[in-house]
Amino acid sequence: MFFQEIINNLINISYAVLIFICAYVSNMAFGIWYNIKKLREKFDWSKIRDSILKIVVFAVGLTLLCIAITALPAFADYVGWTIPEEYLEVFGDLVIVGVFLTVTCKYIAEAITKFKAILDASSAIQGNASENAGLAVKEKKEA
Repeated sequence: MFFQEIINNLINISYAVLIFICAYVSNMAFGIWYNIKKLREKFDWSKIRDSILKIVVFAVGLTLLCIAITALPAFADYVGWTIPEEYLEVFGDLVIVGVFLTVTCKYIAEAITKFKAILDASSAIQGNASENAGLAVKEKKEA
């Protein structure tokens, strides 16, 4: 049962990692666009490399944390400190939902903020272009 619980949690963790990666890469993609187009920064491959390393480290670290928390009740039972059966499932669910949900929501919020900034910048650019076109028409009429 102990190993089956770990296997089940690893399957759940794999889904959580995929969702986390989607949120992180989305945040990263919006950040690249915003930094290059809005802030006029130069494209930097080292930032991409660092982001990929961060994804790997987070995925491995969070997976190991989930395994540790899943194994904790079995170890407690082994040393004589029995945890009631109804709490065992809570341990696995709590870590998967709590840990991954927290970090994933952080990156989703950052991605949304960057996306809004991109849209605001695009609106401002279009607004300025419209205003400039209006000025050009006015100047022609005055001349």
